Amino acid sequence: MAQNSPRASWGIEWAKRNNHFCPKCGNPMSKLSQTCRACLRIHPYLKNCPDCGKAICFMARHCRSCATKLAWSSGRRPRSTPGRWLNSGGYVMVHKPEHPRASKVGAVFDHWLVWEQAHNKPLPAGWIIHHLNGIKTDNRPSNLVALPNKKHYLVLQAKAKRIQELEGLLNNQHQLL
Repeated sequence: MAQNSPRASWGIEWAKRNNHFCPKCGNPMSKLSQTCRACLRIHPYLKNCPDCGKAICFMARHCRSCATKLAWSSGRRPRSTPGRWLNSGGYVMVHKPEHPRASKVGAVFDHWLVWEQAHNKPLPAGWIIHHLNGIKTDNRPSNLVALPNKKHYLVLQAKAKRIQELEGLLNNQHQLL
C-alpha cells in the first residue's frame, strides 16, 4: 500500500492521536501491531523478553530462563505434574527445598525419598540407590536397594559381565540353528 494513500495516512493519524508508536524505533503503527512494519522486515520473528530484554520468538511470552524462574516462583513446576518431573537423566525429581540433600532449586530424587521413608532413616553420605529392574521411574520400595558407592560399582560390573555371558549363549544357540 502506498504511503500517500488516504487509508495509510488515516492509520498514521490514528496512531499519532492515540500515542501508538513502535517500541523499537518510535514510528507510528497500527492499533493491533506490537511493532511497525519496518521493524518486522528487519526481524520478522523476534521480540524482546519483557523481563530481561533478550531477543525471543514472537510467539513466546518470556525467554526460557525467565519462564522457568516464573514457573518456580508461582508454585507451578515446569513440565509434568506439580512438584514432580523427569530430569534429563530420566529420574523422577520432587520439589522439596527443606530436604538436607536438595539441590539449589530445591529438587530431590524421588527414589531417595521413597527409600528414606521405607527405612525411616536418611540415606548415608556416599551411598547410591540402585533400581533392581533397571527402570529409573519405578520407585517402589521393593525395587530399591541402597549400596555404598564401591559396592554399587561392583554390582554394575558383575551385571555387565553376566549380560555378556548371556549374549554369548544366545549367539551360540543361533549358530546351532
